[in-house]
Amino acid sequence: MAAAACFAARVHIHLLRHGIAEDAAPSGADADRALTDEGRKRLRKAAEAWRAVVEPLDLVLTSPLLRARQTCEIFCAAVGFTGEVRVCSELVPSAAPSLALQLFEGEALSGANAIAAVGHEPHLGYLLGLLLTGQGRLPVPFKKGMLVGVETASRASLVGQLRFALTQKLAGELG
Repeated sequence: MAAAACFAARVHIHLLRHGIAEDAAPSGADADRALTDEGRKRLRKAAEAWRAVVEPLDLVLTSPLLRARQTCEIFCAAVGFTGEVRVCSELVPSAAPSLALQLFEGEALSGANAIAAVGHEPHLGYLLGLLLTGQGRLPVPFKKGMLVGVETASRASLVGQLRFALTQKLAGELG
């Protein structure tokens, strides 16, 4: 009976697209593109609204690209997350969204109730489409700095319902 209750538990998944980044890094490498001052400012302005909608997290995942890691730092500070932040190649722009979904499934089955992931377009849009419909070819576009929350019906299936979608502009106005 306890195992059935465990699988029936809902999982909250939060997806956040990185903030405004420089057009080109001094190194010329896309992975080295940093957030701009404006990008940092807008993300910090959204912080209060994020605190209001994000429940306590068990795990935060981030793409290894610099702009995502910088966005992740701001997000973690905003929501008071001090736990494990894992850098994951499954969140790079060219990764298959199904790989990120498998990662989420493993964490959910290990007992995680709330997971956040920071990444990029078009990857996050396809991942959100997969979470909402079970189909990997139905992207939902993300604006820079946009935070989306999905709640699954159970740990056994991570297809869920949209809880909220906050552009960073709206989050900044609400905060």
